[in-house]
Order: sequence, then structure tokens, then C-alpha cells
Amino acid sequence: MRKSVWVLFIIGLVVLLAACGGGQSDGPVKVEIISLDHAPIRPAVQEALAVTAEYGDKVTAQTYHFDTPEGTAFAEEHDLVEHTPMAIFVNGEMAFEVDGRTVNFYSFPQGAGTGMVAEGGWTMDDLRAVLDRETN
Repeated sequence: MRKSVWVLFIIGLVVLLAACGGGQSDGPVKVEIISLDHAPIRPAVQEALAVTAEYGDKVTAQTYHFDTPEGTAFAEEHDLVEHTPMAIFVNGEMAFEVDGRTVNFYSFPQGAGTGMVAEGGWTMDDLRAVLDRETN
């Protein structure tokens, strides 16, 4: 009886570690950027892509435009229903703690907003901080 309990315990532990990844990453960090394909937004998207490229094969980046079937499906999946210049998801999440504050990678980065659309509350350095954490 005691041996079967230990066997069940070890099997359960192996299953739990496999489900949690055992503390190991199961591939590169996935960054997904969805945006409107408008001239004022393109530089911010390109800058975000340049940040992701700094991490080499530790990060993969995918872009979507709201006005494509793939972008529409992505937006619906992530409940993006408002007029959104851009949003960045890192491993499926848009909100992160950075330096004791919550950062949402939503809208323009700070300093890149337009008169018609406000900038967001994040910077490219915030994106780097999250990617540093996620890749280590």
C-alpha cells in the first residue's frame, strides 16, 4: 500500500511539473502587436519591433492590423473593441508590473501620441523591462 501511494505521488508530481513547465520556458517569448495601419502609428510599431529584435531568438514577434481578417479575429479574442491605435501582448498579456506600477501596453507609447489620440502610459523602456524579465 505504501509503495502505491509513493508511485501515485511521484506521478502526480511529474504531471504537475509538466503542466507548469517545471520552471523552464517552453520556447521564445511571444510578442503580438496589433495596430491600425495608419501613418502616425507605424513608427511606434516599428520601434516596438526593433526592441523585440534586440532579444534575438529569445523573442518572436507577430504583427496584426485591425482591418484584416486575422487582426479582427485577434482583436475579438483579446476584447479590443474601442478605437485602438496599437496594443502589445507579451505571452498573451497586455498588463505588467514595472517598477511598482501597472503598465498597459495600450495606445501610443509616451511621447508618441497625436493631438487626436492620447499617448499611453508606457515607454519602450517598459517594454524592454518586461522582455528582460520574461527572457531570463
